[in-house]
Amino acid sequence: MKKTYSRIAAALTASAAVLGLCRAFPASAADSFRLMGDLDGDLKVTAADAQITLTLYTQSVSGKIDNTANYENGNADIDMNNEIDVTDAQNILNYYCQTLAGKQPLWADFREVSYHDGQDYTVISAATGERVANDSPFELKGMYLEIGCAEGAPGETVTVPVYLAGADDLISFVMFIDPPAGLEPVSITSKVDEDFELWHPSPEMLKDSEEDYSPYYAYLPKGSIVFANTDNIHPQDGYVIAYYSYKIPEDAQPGTVYPVCLNAAKTAFTAYHPEKAEPVQIGEDEWKFDSSSETYQYTLLNGVVAVK
Repeated sequence: MKKTYSRIAAALTASAAVLGLCRAFPASAADSFRLMGDLDGDLKVTAADAQITLTLYTQSVSGKIDNTANYENGNADIDMNNEIDVTDAQNILNYYCQTLAGKQPLWADFREVSYHDGQDYTVISAATGERVANDSPFELKGMYLEIGCAEGAPGETVTVPVYLAGADDLISFVMFIDPPAGLEPVSITSKVDEDFELWHPSPEMLKDSEEDYSPYYAYLPKGSIVFANTDNIHPQDGYVIAYYSYKIPEDAQPGTVYPVCLNAAKTAFTAYHPEKAEPVQIGEDEWKFDSSSETYQYTLLNGVVAVK
């Protein structure tokens, strides 16, 4: 163990020093966004985060601090074993090194990762009203969807964020995260209305409505959330597109893990690119432009809720 620790410590220290990324412990992580592997709150996974994780572990070994995962350091608990240890530091460093090699890693060693090109998506047939398979793959590539992790005691309500990356333009989405068996769905929310300038109806348009306008609609029993705007929004990589909250059963056993999984057959993220629309002749002197909306293929990382 000592030999392994020394090798990892040397690698972490060298990486951080060469890249100028060594820094002190953060006062606190960003309150509005918590990204797995990000310990210094810069919304990136770097060698500095691995160094911070290793320092947390070494200070716990010397008895200075407790290495139990908590709200402040929980981003470092990569393997979800409720402790910050040398394995977590190594995993963060490995993740970072893959980004240096031009790869886009996800926490594939710990949660299920899959790729969806749209051919598993099902659409409603206008002729029959039934769901049928998509005819061809979606056009846009490079999107990543990551369902986060949460941990709580029996009876507690926990919130799982859903992170989005690689979708620079986004005009609408429909997303289904099937309610995990054994967990009680509590809420589905989003901050898109707060974070982006969205179209809103005028007071005159709402005068006959008794409900406040919302840019999204969530249906808790199906785990669905639907969003649509009049123009693209531009979420930065790592943006939390939605929050799913669940109540852990009172009688849940510590160590139980509930998978939180996307229903890809009902999920689609779409961008609006009018410059890509092409004219189609529908009559002798009549033309129309085909759809200027394009939908993303994406890499998916499912999440978990763990009982402590």
